[in-house]
Order: sequence, then structure tokens, then C-alpha cells
Amino acid sequence: MLRVVETADTLEVTSPMPVGRRVVFGLIALVPLLAPYELLLKPGWETIFHPLFGLAALISLGALLISAFLMWAAIAGLESRVRFNLQRRTLTTAFWAPVVPLTERTYSINDLLAVRLETTEWSEGSPSYSLKIETLDGRSLRLMGEYDRSEVEAVQSRIARFLSRRDIR
Repeated sequence: MLRVVETADTLEVTSPMPVGRRVVFGLIALVPLLAPYELLLKPGWETIFHPLFGLAALISLGALLISAFLMWAAIAGLESRVRFNLQRRTLTTAFWAPVVPLTERTYSINDLLAVRLETTEWSEGSPSYSLKIETLDGRSLRLMGEYDRSEVEAVQSRIARFLSRRDIR
């Protein structure tokens, strides 16, 4: 869900990673850990040369990789923000996560190249939509996606309306 906060001179769009989602990823990461326990520890293998031990070890390794991936999503899922300031005529982009320090860049608002709607097609399920903020120096910030295209388009329109006011000043 994109959050938009607008004042007279600023518009801030934030793409948060809610704490609840981080907790869910962390809890789900614990489920695959049952496989190594059930396949390697509980049976009490007498030797690693048993014909089925290799299969159990391979399945357990896969489960550990899935757990590691889900835990990484919980602790390294990025949050991002873009702030348009008409009074200072700046565009500030930022991203961070619990294990990633805040990275912030400030540009002149004239360096804004585009605010695009980006579609990500998935092999399973419906596509997701994101906002991509592009600057003249080739950098871009992606405000994470939604599955509701109209919501992302509404935020894109709101940014366009806000930026059209810069010509009035």
C-alpha cells in the first residue's frame, strides 16, 4: 500500500514494509525447519551411509534454503520514500530496511525525468504495479507494488497534479 501525505509545499509517497508482514515472513520461515528435524534429527541415523540419508539431507538442505530466503525477506525487505518539495524545488529519494542503512539522495526538481507506472508480470497470478521515479542521471527509485492498478494510477495522477503546480510558482 502506497502512503501519500500532501501539504501546501510537499508531497511524500512512502512504500512501507509493515512490521506485521515482517513478522509473518519470520514466522513462516520457521515452518520449513521442521523438515531437517523430522528427517535428520528425529530418526537418529546410525550412519550417514544409509541409502536414504542422502535424500533426507538434500530435502533438509532445500528446507533450510527456503527458511533463509524467508528470513532474509523479513529482515531485509526495503521500504522506500520519495518527497517532492516545491518550496525548495527538490526531489528526495530514500530507501532503508532493518539491515540496510538509510540511503537518501536529493535532486533538483528539474532533474526529474519521469514518474512511470511499471507492471510486473508474474508466472502465477495477476500482475503487480509499481511507481518508478526516474532522474536525469539515470537513477531510479521503485515504490513497491500493489495488485490494484487503479490505486497506483491514482497516486501517479496525484503526483502529476502536484508537480504541475511548480510551474505556477
